[in-house]
Amino acid sequence: MAASVHPAQPPGAQGLSRSDARRNRQRLLDAAALAFNAEGAGASLDDIARAAGVGNATLYRHFPTRQVLITAVYDDRFRGLCAAAEEFRTTRPALEALTTWLRLVIDHITGNCGLRDAFIAAHRIDADEQTPELVEWHHLIHATAQPLLGDAQSAGHIRPDLAADELLALTTAVARAYNGEPPRADRLLSLILEGIQR
Repeated sequence: MAASVHPAQPPGAQGLSRSDARRNRQRLLDAAALAFNAEGAGASLDDIARAAGVGNATLYRHFPTRQVLITAVYDDRFRGLCAAAEEFRTTRPALEALTTWLRLVIDHITGNCGLRDAFIAAHRIDADEQTPELVEWHHLIHATAQPLLGDAQSAGHIRPDLAADELLALTTAVARAYNGEPPRADRLLSLILEGIQR
């Protein structure tokens, strides 16, 4: 019996397919972030797929449920913060890297209120309740803040007795106090940063 013969794939076709899948996934995450922040957990998945330029089948292949999609979007936002920190550490002076990242943290908190509410609704939890994902993300942000703060302290810019969790608590308080008022939040953060510098 003759062996089955499968048509050979063009060189790189499999790689292109994976690359297309990654691009489609990121487009869906970006479109979903906008939708959930604007409309909450009930945002139309059909509209999200349309905004991402893909079909519904592609959306469900990547994200089989609404909860999975919302969680993936929130995870993407947190990991984007961490990636930015790594870039800042290698491309900017220590104090600038820290302060620029803290401003991103404030933007993340104030700019993703709808997404956070969507996450809470999708997981059916109270606003102050923790899920394993939230616990992991908080640990991730703390682990990201620590080396940025350490660099600035080692360079003599920031008082050495300040801990990363204290700095993040101050930054979070600024974001929540002036949510929707970026200029005032930025001013308060600047005052805090002046107070912790040596």
